[in-house]
This record gives sequence, C-alpha cells and structure tokens, in this order.
Amino acid sequence: MQRNARFDPVFFRNLVARQIRQDYLENITGFAWLILQPLMLLSVYAFVFTQIFRARIPDDGGVGFVPYLAIAFWPWTAFSESVLRASGSITANAALVSKVAFATEQLPLATVTATFLMHMIGYLAVLVVLALMGTELHWLFLLAVVPVLVLLWLLACAIALFASSTQVFLRDIAQILPPLMTFWFFMSPILYSPAILPDSLAGVMNWNPMTWFVGTLRSALLGGELGFSLAGLVMLVAVPLLVVLGLKWFRRFSGHFEDFL
Repeated sequence: MQRNARFDPVFFRNLVARQIRQDYLENITGFAWLILQPLMLLSVYAFVFTQIFRARIPDDGGVGFVPYLAIAFWPWTAFSESVLRASGSITANAALVSKVAFATEQLPLATVTATFLMHMIGYLAVLVVLALMGTELHWLFLLAVVPVLVLLWLLACAIALFASSTQVFLRDIAQILPPLMTFWFFMSPILYSPAILPDSLAGVMNWNPMTWFVGTLRSALLGGELGFSLAGLVMLVAVPLLVVLGLKWFRRFSGHFEDFL
C-alpha cells in the first residue's frame, strides 16, 4: 500500500520532530551525549596524535592539530551517525509500516535529517569554542559552507535509502555497515593531511568523496578560501544523482516490506 503513497511534507516534519524528541530532547543524557561523545573522541584523537605520535599537519598553516581535526570531525560524525541510525529505520518501525499507508522513504530521510540538524547545532558550538580558544576562523565563510553541508546531508540520505531498504531483506547490513563506516573514516583525510600520503595513494584518495568535503570545509573555515574545482562540480552532479538512484531503489522494494517485517 505504500507504492501509491505520496511524500507528505507535514508528516515528514512530524517524523523529524518525533525523532529529535525521542533521541535528544526527552532525556538530558541524550542531548548532552550529542556534544560529549564527539568531544571525548576528539580529545582522545588529539592526545594520541599530538602527544604520543607527535603528529603535525604539513599544510595546517599554523592552525594546529585540534582545530584541523575538529573542523572535519563533526561533519563526519553527523554523516556517519545519521547513516547508521537511518539504516535500521524501516525495521525499527515495522508496526508503523505495516499499519499506516505513507511514503516509507520518509522514515530514513527523517532520521538522517534529525540527526544532521542536532549535530550541526553541536558543530556551531564547537566552532564558537575554537574561536574562544584563539583559533582564527573565517566566519564570513560559514554561510558559504552551508551548501557543502547540505550536499553531505544529501549523500547521507542516498546511502540511507539504499541501506534501510536492503536491511529489510538482508538483516546482516546492521552488522556490516558499522565496520564499513569505521574503515571509511580512517580512509578519509580527517585525522591526517593528504599531503603526507605517497602520490599514488593520494591519487586514489581523490576518489573518496569525503576528501572533497573535508578539504572544502577546512579551506573555507580555516583558510578563508572557497574556490570552484572539477571535483566540486562532480559532487554537485553525482550526489543528487545518487539520491535519485537511492529513491528508485527504495521504492522498487518498498512494496514488499510488509512481507519481510
């Protein structure tokens, strides 16, 4: 019955609001953990890489490792957590899917949106803390990076559509996806600069979409530069295309959800 259901903006907003209330606002620890967990991970990575491994960023321009890491770490956290949460959104709402006629793609999209919105609040708070600690941020570029973050949200939506629909039929996705996201994290230039990599590996790294996102955010907020590039143009075309393909994939199988939930 979901095949003929249309996307309902009001229902979608209610789903997003419900997700935010359940995960973050109905208990103090949920909202606090939104800030504390990334801060704890950031502190651990900063200690390990600056005190133990004595890591230095070759192209940091004197910014320092912690700001260099923080600028990229929060968007990655928003992206990763939203994908992982949304991947199980259909199976977690089996009763709703079975009893109510609605466009079921709204469930993973609402989960991604709610997670992103709350993490962006945390991201803004971290930027303020970095500025208070003496990091020179280019605040005029903050609005300029909003489209970049929107594009990252769209990428998360695309992956969530693929993962959430597939997990209905292949429950192993719930166990496969977390280590894949961890692997993606360490294969992205978040903890390190691409400048330290050999030329051959750096070329491969350019195929990682997170490389463009991370580099663009750092260039804008830390370097005060936001130029156009071929990679940016590719992302502007590829990410919306992935969303369309993800939506088609999701709707192709959504009519069979009730038989497997």
